[in-house]
Amino acid sequence: MELVIMMPRAIEYREYKPSDIGYVRDIIEYDLGYSVLPDELEGRINEMLSRNDYKIFVACDGEKTVGFVGMVSFIAFELKTKAAKITALAVSMEYRKNGIGTKLLNLVENYCRSNDIGLVSLNSGLPREGAHLFYESKGYIKKSYGFVKQIE
Repeated sequence: MELVIMMPRAIEYREYKPSDIGYVRDIIEYDLGYSVLPDELEGRINEMLSRNDYKIFVACDGEKTVGFVGMVSFIAFELKTKAAKITALAVSMEYRKNGIGTKLLNLVENYCRSNDIGLVSLNSGLPREGAHLFYESKGYIKKSYGFVKQIE
């Protein structure tokens, strides 16, 4: 299969709307490689948006959502300021290298500035070396290892 790079029209950036769910699911499944059931994803997103500490921003090319970023704000024991964690950032493969990821990061950072949040953190999977280079180019530094444990 040949990868076709799309040259986007003017990309619109806005907060998530329920009509974005199909596109967001496609990006998660086809571009990130995670299997998600539509109803379960929709339920999780609805739960996130019912809380004041979550935000989701999207990038749209016309009616098509081509990227998204999700974040949650929190208070940590060791920090003097509120913090935010980017829980997901993804751009559809055919729209990458057009500044969309940078703009989505900027939306999070601007939201944080406007809401007295002084630190943004994120995790990125070990095999995603291209993403690591992207984050480092935007001023993010590697600070720790992330660990997970599945609870039965």
